[in-house]
Amino acid sequence: MIRGAQDSSFLSSIPNERIIIAHELNKEGSQRKKGWSKKAEIAYSDDFFKTKKTALKDGNKFLITGNYFFAIQVEDGDPNEVTFMLSNPRYSHYMFKPIELPSKAKKLAENSYTILDTSEGQVFLHITQEGDKGKYGNIYNSDPTGLRYSVSLRHHVRNFDGQCDFDKVAGLEGIYFANIYDPVMVKKLKSEYNARDEIPQEKTSNRPTGSRKQFETKATESKSSGKRYQNLDDYKQTRITFDKGGIWESLTPPKKDARGKKYECEESDCALHLHSISNQRFGPFYSTENSLGILLGVGNVGKYLSNREDEVATYLSRDGGKTWYEVTQVKLSAV
Repeated sequence: MIRGAQDSSFLSSIPNERIIIAHELNKEGSQRKKGWSKKAEIAYSDDFFKTKKTALKDGNKFLITGNYFFAIQVEDGDPNEVTFMLSNPRYSHYMFKPIELPSKAKKLAENSYTILDTSEGQVFLHITQEGDKGKYGNIYNSDPTGLRYSVSLRHHVRNFDGQCDFDKVAGLEGIYFANIYDPVMVKKLKSEYNARDEIPQEKTSNRPTGSRKQFETKATESKSSGKRYQNLDDYKQTRITFDKGGIWESLTPPKKDARGKKYECEESDCALHLHSISNQRFGPFYSTENSLGILLGVGNVGKYLSNREDEVATYLSRDGGKTWYEVTQVKLSAV
């Protein structure tokens, strides 16, 4: 929590009538729906806009949580470059400062960003460095001020709509789930195609994921380049952290399936993987504060997360994600 946030002088100095808006200064023509505007600001009023004050010059978008006031500011001279700004929402007069990323690059070139969670006195922030249509980005977590960040998890999965595979275990502190693309396969894809960081968004593949071939050799590269981009979705893996993003690890799979049979995968490649919100075909991970430690998810045991309905099952954990049990298997009838 930000120091001073509980001081009653901050709370009492903000009127209940305060309204905060982001608006275009130029009132002519149509309002911009995409991109950033240099002729905009974030403003507030305590008297229903009989008067107003500027909170952030060149501010375009903002989000307010209990301890953080996030905003995007367009840089001078370049509408494609923005800075991620932060203030304490309890201050009567907002004082924005730029966040500090580990690369020292505070400016973001029209990148996509998602605030994943702020509920535990720090910020989890997803940034897609390669653009708003990229398939993945990095998760950064902050110190308690929300200003200084470090890389927590790379190759974090997101979909075209900006939804990220990231879930918090309700009622238990410090436990989060996230899906990533296998770093080995991402690196292989880039090196074989001399690709830049952006990997185009494609439709989800239906190929099995428990046992699969690696990418083809360079000899077949020209025939299957587009297919390989699509097949990156066949290389998703699930990670869990028990210490607020300090260490991420694979999910320990059940010893046996719902029928009492051992899983057909090598021990080094056996892990449990669960679907999340980026895939709308399967139910997302579920937990509730009313049943502490009880978790449900749909997925599979293997090296990668499967997109096939005949390969997924429902899994249960009673201890916050440490151990898992397969409780149902999906069996499709022949048509």
